[in-house]
Amino acid sequence: MSFPNNGSRVDGRVALVTGALGGIGAATCKALAAGGAKVIASDAHRSGAEALLDAMKKLGASCAFFPLDVTKRQDWEALMPQIESQFGLLDILVNNAGIYRFGKVEEASDELLDQLMQVNIRGVVLGAQFAIAQMKRRSPDAPWASMIHLSSIAGLVGSPTSSLYSMTKGAVRLFSKSLALEMAQLGYRIRSNSVHPGIIDTDMAGEVAQALVAKGLDEAQIREHMRAGHPMARMGQADEIARGIRFLASDDAAFMTGSELVIDGGWTAR
Repeated sequence: MSFPNNGSRVDGRVALVTGALGGIGAATCKALAAGGAKVIASDAHRSGAEALLDAMKKLGASCAFFPLDVTKRQDWEALMPQIESQFGLLDILVNNAGIYRFGKVEEASDELLDQLMQVNIRGVVLGAQFAIAQMKRRSPDAPWASMIHLSSIAGLVGSPTSSLYSMTKGAVRLFSKSLALEMAQLGYRIRSNSVHPGIIDTDMAGEVAQALVAKGLDEAQIREHMRAGHPMARMGQADEIARGIRFLASDDAAFMTGSELVIDGGWTAR
C-alpha cells in the first residue's frame, strides 16, 4: 500500500491511534505518518509494534508505541501525560480499537455482553474523555482538533448475525454526533466524526469467517457473501479506510463535525 504526499495533510499534529496493530489501525498510523503527523500507536498487545514503528520511521514520522487497554481508566491516566511530555498536546484521536462477536440474542452470555460493551463503547468514551482534557488546552490559534470514532456499516443497517455488535456500533455513531454538539456548545474547538467501513480484508474478517465455519457454515459461501454484499464486488482494503480517516483528521474536513463517513463499496446503498 502507498500513501502519496499529495493527499490530506496533518503536518506536525499529534495523533493517537488505538487498536493500532490491527489492519485498519496499522494502515491509519502509516497514513497519518505519511501526512506529516506525529503518531502515537497504542494497542493491548505488542506483537507487530516494532514493525509498525519501523514503517512509520521510513515515512519520516516521529512516532512511538505505548501499550493501552482502552477499557482501563488507569491505562489512559498513565498514557496521556507521556504523550504530552514527549509530543505535546493531542490534536487527533482515532478511536479505532474494537472487537467483533456474533451470536443470537437469546443465547448471549453476560461475558459476551460485557466484552462488547467494555471495548466497543466504554473504550470509545474513555478515549474521548481523556482526549478532550488535552485538546481543550490547545492554542486558540491552532486548527480545530479532530476525534474520529470507528463505527461500521453495522452501525447503519441491520444484520441477522450481528445484533449485539450492531448495538455497540450504533451507539458509537450517535455518541459521535452528540459529542460533536456537546463540544460546539461548550465552545471547544474539537470536531467529532464517525467512520463506517464495509467488510475490510483484514485479519478480523478472516477470524469472523473462521468462527462462522466453526458454527457449521461453508467458508466459500461466507467469503462470497463478504464480497458480493458490496455492489463493487470486492472487500475493502485497510488503506482505503485509512485515507478516509486522514481526511477527517485534516483541514480538508474543517467544516465537518457530527458527520458519518461511509466507506463501504456501496453496501448500505441497497
